[in-house]
Amino acid sequence: MDAAKLPFKRLTVIGLGLIGGSLAMAVRERFPKWRIKAVDPNAETLQYALKQQVVDEVALTLPERWSDSPEGGHLVVLACHLTPALEVLRQLAPLVRGKKILVTDIGSCKQEIAALGRELLPDQFIAGHPMAGKEFSGIQHAASLLFAGKSYLLCPHTDTPADALENLQIFVKALGATPRLIDAEKHDRYMAYVSHLPQLYSILLSNLLYRNEPGHLVGYHGAGLDDQIRLAASPYSMWGDVLFHNAENMAQVLTELRGIIDEVLPLLKQPGALDSWFTRANEIHSQFHKMRVNR
Repeated sequence: MDAAKLPFKRLTVIGLGLIGGSLAMAVRERFPKWRIKAVDPNAETLQYALKQQVVDEVALTLPERWSDSPEGGHLVVLACHLTPALEVLRQLAPLVRGKKILVTDIGSCKQEIAALGRELLPDQFIAGHPMAGKEFSGIQHAASLLFAGKSYLLCPHTDTPADALENLQIFVKALGATPRLIDAEKHDRYMAYVSHLPQLYSILLSNLLYRNEPGHLVGYHGAGLDDQIRLAASPYSMWGDVLFHNAENMAQVLTELRGIIDEVLPLLKQPGALDSWFTRANEIHSQFHKMRVNR
């Protein structure tokens, strides 16, 4: 995409972990003339970003002064975990309100921050969630192509200015991602099924192994187990906030899963009883594969 056609010329990333670092890298690679600033309480992270020339400026704390960018629009991305992102948004709002600055976030839960953004910055905040990531955290695992070919969910509210939404969609496309609009409440409910449950399931399965002679079991595992416990490498710092803030939806999903387990238990000793279960699972797998290939 032609850099001259982009609505932004400046990027500030607050929280320089895997997603924040990847965003900075992607912008640096595609639009080297952008001015990129990072805010993160970890000095080593900031030093790493400067050494790798990922960013131009760094700060350990949120700047008190924010001015309009003379060369073009300014995009601020809250790339920290949800609880600190909510607090940062409260601090940031009065500093940027009314300026040519658009604020977004990257969290896995959208209802709370979308509501707060609508309250504090109704014309300048749009909740977002790139459907991209890894099981490892930290800028050391960041990659400029992390968002390429991925969906990037955006949760505007009914009064979100059309030009602000269009500008953010243009930016998302510039990253190589596909912007998709979704209601914040629906987003959190969907994520409980397709993202948060798979993560928690991997943790639960790993804990089951931990309780049953893992030293012996691991020695007999195959590729199937590798696939199932890959997400178990994710640290609590990445997911604790997510599961806490989406606890209501997760409780519903886990209750449904428990019901399915209860249905299956008496079928295990009935020949052929699970055939239809495998058929449905095969159909879902085929649908997901087609969607992924055609995306």
